[in-house]
Amino acid sequence: MRNRGFSLIETLVVMAIIGMMTVVALPTLTSYFQLSLNSAAREIATTIKEAYNSTVITGKVHRMAYDLKKNTYWVESGPTTALLDTKETLERDQRRKRFMREEEKPASPFSIEKSVTRKKLSLPRGVVFEDLVTQESPEPITEGIVYSHFFPHGLTERTIIHLKDESKHRISLVISPLVGQTDLYERYMTRAEIFER
Repeated sequence: MRNRGFSLIETLVVMAIIGMMTVVALPTLTSYFQLSLNSAAREIATTIKEAYNSTVITGKVHRMAYDLKKNTYWVESGPTTALLDTKETLERDQRRKRFMREEEKPASPFSIEKSVTRKKLSLPRGVVFEDLVTQESPEPITEGIVYSHFFPHGLTERTIIHLKDESKHRISLVISPLVGQTDLYERYMTRAEIFER
């Protein structure tokens, strides 16, 4: 008995079945990423509200930290006297630290706030921070660790958090400077749209 390969018709039937399965599965896959993006946005908004509430209750300055490279976020708390860093104060601190030995460098006054986030939280797979815009940043920040500060008297540093997924869906989370409210927009919101209205 001779071994024979697949006929042209058999190959076409298999390709047609694979094509139909792809057409059926693609919307499901796209909606999976959209669901992950929406879920990540809700979790971040909830964490922001908890950080705001903890700030008001404890009287300590809190800050939400976003690691744009590792796509993680967490909440830290610090002393009541903590102030926002400006570009000038950051440059001054960096110059000062260059001339210090490692053991002389001061430790950060902020530490992870375990009542809000016990550890660093990761975004779902396929969801990333696109960039962040803060009151102090004239341009979107795309790398490093970025902070949103919450102060005991009820004010919050206005911040725009841009999330995106592998299907290029985008969500903008905008932290309001009052009451720790976070507004969600299902598109990329620019600095001008939020800060200059």
